[in-house]
Amino acid sequence: MEFLEEGQIVNSERYISTLRAVKLRRVRRDKDSILQHDNARPHTSRQTQDALRQLELTTLPHSAYSPDLAPSDYYLIPQLKKYLKGHH
Repeated sequence: MEFLEEGQIVNSERYISTLRAVKLRRVRRDKDSILQHDNARPHTSRQTQDALRQLELTTLPHSAYSPDLAPSDYYLIPQLKKYLKGHH
């Protein structure tokens, strides 16, 4: 997990540096790296697309307004499971 200082934004350069760091920390080097991200500008810029090809990262398309779970939901679901435990 990486946090930005207050006032900083994620642009293509910042996103590419994060992709390179993730690529270096990949756990299973024998498997293809697959990345799923939305169509935000830093994700779709030409620089980012070139970096993805260079890093050999396969991307899965994901719409910007998908009804799927948002990353913020990952914290909520375990809490909800604890609350509902024992209720049928």
